[in-house]
Amino acid sequence: MTDYKTIQGRRVVSLASDPPGPVSEGQIWYNSTATEFKTSVKVAAWASGGNLNTPKDSLGAACAAPITAGMVFGGGDSTGHLAETEQYDGSSWTEVGNLNTAREILGGSGTQTAALAFGGQKSEPNANANESEEYNGTAWTEGDNLNTARYIIGAGTQTAGLGFGGAGIGLTRTDASEEYNGTSWSEGDNLNGSRGYLAGCGTQTAGLAMAGSITGTAHATVVEEYNGTSWSEVTNCTQGRKRCGAGGLQTSAVLFGGIIPAVTNKAESYDGTSWTNLANMGTARYFVNGHGTSNSAVLAAGGLTTANAENHTAATEEFTIAGSVKVITDS
Repeated sequence: MTDYKTIQGRRVVSLASDPPGPVSEGQIWYNSTATEFKTSVKVAAWASGGNLNTPKDSLGAACAAPITAGMVFGGGDSTGHLAETEQYDGSSWTEVGNLNTAREILGGSGTQTAALAFGGQKSEPNANANESEEYNGTAWTEGDNLNTARYIIGAGTQTAGLGFGGAGIGLTRTDASEEYNGTSWSEGDNLNGSRGYLAGCGTQTAGLAMAGSITGTAHATVVEEYNGTSWSEVTNCTQGRKRCGAGGLQTSAVLFGGIIPAVTNKAESYDGTSWTNLANMGTARYFVNGHGTSNSAVLAAGGLTTANAENHTAATEEFTIAGSVKVITDS
């Protein structure tokens, strides 16, 4: 029989207490005081955070922000399009300066002190927005307009933004991609197919486009990566979905919620190569906002909980992966 030393190259150590600091996943030791073998495992779970001040869906987000410094703006509720901006400190949301143009399903990028909001849908007669705004930590100011007015997905930072996909006039899906340099928008390489209601995250030179609705497929599993020059198709996500949320980076992302076609709480993670199913969210929802800096720390806020109904939620959930100690018994 193969033993632990043969596999790991070292023996199981005996300690009077558990190690005082972080330990590697899978590390085993014997606690002589407790007379138990123990090991370290990682626990991935969603936990409730502080609610938004206003229940709403289809928010833009400072997607490069960590979950303890989140920021959402715009969106919609039963009254129509919103201009509200809220910031998260890891516990609660605080309202700050409003957008100049109320809109929903808009793109966003950046951080709490340097955010970018662009595109979206606004009130008639010009339902598709091309306006772009920059936030300096206090107030929003008008910036250069998008080349194509549409609802859109965003990634990147305030001075290196990326917008892609969505739908323009008449809600016709688009494959258009645009890059922002802090001053103006320019056309980038197109997605490999026109796609609406998709999710995205990453940076201007390492973007990730996931799922959504494409011609002939209402709930797509298609995933594409952007290298700053062109988009290429990579491994499909496990669950076809649209109107979903995402957070993280191109090689470390989480995709969650959406419609499959039922409203779902399913989540999965991407490591740059493959997809892994995760623990379910506490609240099934779509048109949900997401942001974060890796697939071990993502924030989800707002959304709709019932298909084809105005059931907006203010719920916030935090996805984290934390280490824990598991007791191994010989029984």
